[in-house]
Amino acid sequence: MFSNIFQGFVTVLSVGPLLGIMLGVCVGIVFGAIPGISAIMAIAIILPLTFYVDPIVGITMLLAVYKAGIYGGSISAILINTPGAAASFLTSLDGHALARSGKAGKALCMALYASVTGEMLATLVLIFVAAPISLISLQAGPIEKVWLLVFAFTVVGSMTGESVPRGLLSCCLGMMFAMVGMSSLTGAVRLTFGIPDLMSGFTFLPVLIGVLVMPEVIDAVRRRKTPHQDLVLKVSDQPADNRVSLREYRSVLGTIIKSSGIGTVVGALPGLGSSAAAFLAYGEAKRSSKAPEEFGKGSLHGIAAAESSNNAVCGSSMIPMLTLSIPGDDVTALLMGAFLIHGITPGPTIFYEHTDVIYAIFAGFLLVDLFLLVIARFGFPLWMRVASVPPYFIFPCVTVFAVVGAFTANQSLTDVMILMVFTLLGYGMRLVGLNPAAFIIGFILMPLLEQNLDQAVSIVGGDYLRMLSSPIGWIFIGLSVLSVVSAIRSNRRGRRRMAAFAAAE
Repeated sequence: MFSNIFQGFVTVLSVGPLLGIMLGVCVGIVFGAIPGISAIMAIAIILPLTFYVDPIVGITMLLAVYKAGIYGGSISAILINTPGAAASFLTSLDGHALARSGKAGKALCMALYASVTGEMLATLVLIFVAAPISLISLQAGPIEKVWLLVFAFTVVGSMTGESVPRGLLSCCLGMMFAMVGMSSLTGAVRLTFGIPDLMSGFTFLPVLIGVLVMPEVIDAVRRRKTPHQDLVLKVSDQPADNRVSLREYRSVLGTIIKSSGIGTVVGALPGLGSSAAAFLAYGEAKRSSKAPEEFGKGSLHGIAAAESSNNAVCGSSMIPMLTLSIPGDDVTALLMGAFLIHGITPGPTIFYEHTDVIYAIFAGFLLVDLFLLVIARFGFPLWMRVASVPPYFIFPCVTVFAVVGAFTANQSLTDVMILMVFTLLGYGMRLVGLNPAAFIIGFILMPLLEQNLDQAVSIVGGDYLRMLSSPIGWIFIGLSVLSVVSAIRSNRRGRRRMAAFAAAE
């Protein structure tokens, strides 16, 4: 393993990957810092650019956008009390309180140091845990993989959203659209309705941008948020108020390590995401703090807990995706699509079929943290200006890049039409409460399920009861039932609490 990691650093320490990482970090911070522009928008827009470069360059650039975008959300949260990402909501509680008192520099530094530390710890866990898990996963055959994918569908469908039926329906819709076109296994033509352009199915990138990105633009235009305000900050004359000292960092290091552990565990569980990690870590830090009354009023421990946990999710969320082909959220689903576009299929065999590529990507993970630390730290004046950019300058650019990106996938206007259709579909899904992330995950995983199901049916022949003969299969069946039942019970408890709260008022 260590020789592979060393070789990975040798590969990634070249001009192409380093330039890709620097560009990805800058783009991620910019998109993350602007309220209403998410990291997933940045990844979807940058993705077409990676078609023409080496997979190591392209994928490390996307990972840099991902990591920097999560951190970038803390900049607007601290400076203007408007989180650039949902996971940065808790950062705004303490960070903006410090900014109002003239300590914006201290809050930004603490958010940066906690983010980088959390990301690096989670990346180390990813490097040392992913390969052993994939080795165990290799023992599973097609039958076990079928039940594993069923488990993935139920987890994603039941955990992504407030309604379990709607989450599962969203996942099933994605699976249905993935079946359009000619089957790669049997050659059968499905759901094309006599339209020749649908014979090859729906191209992934237009579907992705249409479902995840463009509805956000439409929603932002429709809602017309509060008018843009110029950024006015009170800046302290004391140098100590604009930086984090070594003593202050050491005082919160325990909180960072504990919160990073929470974020790593939550990230490795499909369907939870960085927001859940931030809330759990923030609550635990407040519970165990000697001064819990300071939380929400400018506590460095509060910033450290929220930022280290939600950034730790970035690394650990790659574990189920790389080892089991299970993307845990919309961002990892997008990244899984990027792997597939570059001819790399995530799963147990990735560490043996693409050893040099995967360990170069791991090395790139660690380098992203270092570049993020340097670029973000010395670019604070610029990022402060970026956070105050009016969204009406940004969304037209996003729309143009989305259309160009959809066209460049196959240099086909058909893909632009697909983008428009799925934009309407994605926006309609939001209106009726369906989950776009579950839709995309279902769209990505359906071909894998179809392939393994075909192999499993060939193995069992006409004796379909053999599909239930695997002990590992029964484990995944039980986990599937457990995930749905637990999600239903959790939603019911949430509704009861909301009803009790409403009655109390």
